Amino acid sequence: MRYLAVFILIFLTDTAFSQSLLHPAFVEYNVSTGRIVKNYPVFPQRNAAWVNSFVIGSRLNGTKAWHPYYRYPVASFEINYGTLGSSKVLGSMISGLYRLEFPFRLSDKLYAEAVAGFGVAGFTRHYDIENNPENTVVGSTFTFNASARLLLRYYLSPFWSVNLNAGVYHCSNSHYKLPNLGINLPVISAGVRYHIQPASILMGSRNLERDKKIHGQIRLALGQNEQGASTFPVNGPRYPVYLVAMYATKYLSPVNKFHAGVEGWYNAGMYDYITSQRLYDDKEHWRSVAIQTAIGNEFLFGHFSMLVNGGVYVYNPAYHKRLKTEDNSNLKKEIKGWITARLGFQYYIRDAVVHTGSNFYAGVYIKTNFGQADFLETGIGYCF
Repeated sequence: MRYLAVFILIFLTDTAFSQSLLHPAFVEYNVSTGRIVKNYPVFPQRNAAWVNSFVIGSRLNGTKAWHPYYRYPVASFEINYGTLGSSKVLGSMISGLYRLEFPFRLSDKLYAEAVAGFGVAGFTRHYDIENNPENTVVGSTFTFNASARLLLRYYLSPFWSVNLNAGVYHCSNSHYKLPNLGINLPVISAGVRYHIQPASILMGSRNLERDKKIHGQIRLALGQNEQGASTFPVNGPRYPVYLVAMYATKYLSPVNKFHAGVEGWYNAGMYDYITSQRLYDDKEHWRSVAIQTAIGNEFLFGHFSMLVNGGVYVYNPAYHKRLKTEDNSNLKKEIKGWITARLGFQYYIRDAVVHTGSNFYAGVYIKTNFGQADFLETGIGYCF
């Protein structure tokens, strides 16, 4: 999780501190309430959760080439403190999120907005085998935190606006430490914003020519995974996962880069399981490998990008053999052996919107199998 925190700090320095935090155009307070979704048969008892949010930010005004392509979004930083519906088991949450807001004008005073945020959350009561064994939701002090919202904003005056919105908070450590059922908290919210600088002077234009060439890309990564299901066994060792990926890429627009390719990885935890359970008589190392085809897209924000992709396993023998051996299969587990997804954040040495060719980058990624976290990975790559 420390790698994710470093990436968020770099992202804030590159995109937010210079404008959204050092020269804020608004401050905002929101209060949200909801109830954590039960996503497993054995789940902690909980009541309504309450989250208080403080937001500071400003509209991106075109000082970077990517701003006009996202219609000059609003960049903001959100600090949250909330109770999770069970002070004894779940405790409280403190989180920090970097957000991008995409406003759409409905009338002179009414706007609709889509808001996406990502960051890190900390918890006062995580799982502890002796002191808090009922908390199967959060297994570590810190987790990845993401949010999404849809809201309506009404301007009372040039300096004041109010909003009503619905959204969701998600927290997970990506199977870094078990248990890890994760938090899915749908909320309804209300807030008030004071506009310090009501007007923004927007610069720049969409004048970049799209690169029509097909490029290549390679990525090497190291993941970490604690073997087991979402809730057990706990306090086990974390195993390394060694990954290599090769893609063909093409710019769909100056800020959208499509990729398709092959990813493969060696899972040391799977090798340990194969040898300890004598799952195979030979080729244990090779059968600890998984290979998949993958397609996806990068949303480019200058030096940074957000990557999303999905994949289909073409080689995953140990997982399917394990299901048959344990005689514990169902449709969801079968699908998990075929369908994957990944969310990642990357930092390019050169602005990837302007420089579409040779470029080095580093990234942090969360890989899942049909929605269940598999491993957290960090890596480096090169585009050519």
